[in-house]
Amino acid sequence: MIGYISGTVVYSDSQKSIILTAQGVGYEVSTSTPMVPNRDVALFISHIIRETTQDLYGFETADDKKFFEMLLDVNGIGPKSAFSLLSHLGVQQIITAITFDNVDVLKSAPGVGKKSAEQMILSLKDKISKLEIGFSTKEKPVKAGVKVSAENKQDALLVKETLAACQGLGFKDQDVLPMIQKHLQSGFADKPEDLVKIILQELR
Repeated sequence: MIGYISGTVVYSDSQKSIILTAQGVGYEVSTSTPMVPNRDVALFISHIIRETTQDLYGFETADDKKFFEMLLDVNGIGPKSAFSLLSHLGVQQIITAITFDNVDVLKSAPGVGKKSAEQMILSLKDKISKLEIGFSTKEKPVKAGVKVSAENKQDALLVKETLAACQGLGFKDQDVLPMIQKHLQSGFADKPEDLVKIILQELR
């Protein structure tokens, strides 16, 4: 199984990149964004083997790779759907959506329907708290097996209340959630009303 590739990008488009290793082998890898040709890259690889095909999915971090493979355990989620979720939403936004039972955010990713989104929440809600990349708006990750701290629980409540307020104003969760997370990480707001004011200013 291939788990990691480093080399030079010789071709890239919006879906695939070909990476030439020092051994002279060029690997075709699914990538979320186009890469710059002639640049050196290093990617963590999820190697999917089927009866008639083998596919390589590339990720910048081991955490992204781990989360992708966890998504594959969900009934109805295949490699293309899982990769679409990560490419369009990112790990943190998926975790937040699962934490708050937010089907709309999950099904905003291409190829993910309502039933698949509901199944993700049902299958993964209890698992994400045990991940090293568990729900946290702080830079320090939640360690496996360690309960979420009071600070992180407070952040989760803040996100939930801010989302509810924004929904009442007619905004979609997938539009405002990245903004909420950004401002939480900056530390400039610690109340729902403060976050809502900042978001409204940015959306005007």
